[in-house]
Amino acid sequence: MSDLPSSRSIMAATVLALLLAGCSAAQTELGSLQADANPAEAGSSVPATGDSEWQPLWWQTAGDPVLTDLVERGLNANPSLVCDSLSLQAKELQADAAARRLGTRLQRLFNASAKNADEAASQARAYRHAHRRAHVAADIAAAYFEVRRLQEIFALREKMVEQFSDNAEIAGFRREAGLVPGLDTGLAGSLVSVTQNDLDAARERLDAAMRELARLTGMEPEGLSAVLSGEGHVPDIAANVAGTERLSVAHRADLLALENSLIADMTRQKVTQEDLDAVLAGDTETAPADSPAALAVAKYREAQGDAYAEMTRDREAVAAAAARQAKLENSVRGARMTAKDARLAYRSGTGNFSTLYVAEAAALAVEEARIRARADLATASIRLWTAQGRGWSEADLAAPAPGVGILPEVTVCE
Repeated sequence: MSDLPSSRSIMAATVLALLLAGCSAAQTELGSLQADANPAEAGSSVPATGDSEWQPLWWQTAGDPVLTDLVERGLNANPSLVCDSLSLQAKELQADAAARRLGTRLQRLFNASAKNADEAASQARAYRHAHRRAHVAADIAAAYFEVRRLQEIFALREKMVEQFSDNAEIAGFRREAGLVPGLDTGLAGSLVSVTQNDLDAARERLDAAMRELARLTGMEPEGLSAVLSGEGHVPDIAANVAGTERLSVAHRADLLALENSLIADMTRQKVTQEDLDAVLAGDTETAPADSPAALAVAKYREAQGDAYAEMTRDREAVAAAAARQAKLENSVRGARMTAKDARLAYRSGTGNFSTLYVAEAAALAVEEARIRARADLATASIRLWTAQGRGWSEADLAAPAPGVGILPEVTVCE
């Protein structure tokens, strides 16, 4: 490296890249990070084997083709992502596109060119673009689950209005025959009225959710309604939390973006090998806490700690939602049987309407809670997969041309 300018700062930045790339869950403590990797063996910041192997994009394996189509549409139609893509394409005219490709050796960023830091900054922009795409995909999924939830609840309430109206009619006949007091018809009418009001409110919420999903996917509301016609059903999507006991941030695009941004800063600030060695050794006299090297390492460690905390919360949310759904599945079976028995008892004259009223109202509430739990589980699973880096791929770093036939006719970028 003697023929390269600022060789010591180049080596320092390379060591930082290796340091940042080599962090693991067990290495988040300040003094446990080591810089003993061989620079000649350094690969990209995403290892190619073990826990860090690439997994398919979550929407390709979620088992819901409608969701897959909507996510793809939304990613191609999102104006912000389109402008991001156009900007990255423009940058490629000024930088080596291969340097942005996943798997490229980090050392390639450090050469005799004056664009060392610029190339690292360009790679950071590409990773930020991938990070934004991943979160747009998660937002589309959450909006889709909300539409499906409201569709399922609307269909359920429609059926219950019919059931409650039938109960009210029977109560009316029995009152005319002098078999029951007027209280029965009053309770029956109240339940019909409340459920009908809830049905009208559910329709309004469903329409609003449809409009939001149409916005996120770039579709016309009418076209989206045709795609999502019918009663709707929240898909059974659940992450396998048993398979995520060992968390990894190797595929987190936000951390990869930060890593490359720090490399660019280190290169520009001409941080030396001695600076990094002092930080890693905890030598605050040689490398005070406000030195560029110390600030860079501290910033990455903080971001990495936040990433692990987020993944842990998401994993716990999936487990909690799964447990809640399983419990409600059992409760629904019991509530349905209780309501059925109360209905038969009332019609045969061996039960009273107040019991039927409570049983059917409770059954409806439990059914809706079960639907909500399934939607929560699906959403939590998507959030966990996104936090694990399953919401973007290598192709997102290459700034692909905007999709054809899906994009808005006019996209204005600043």
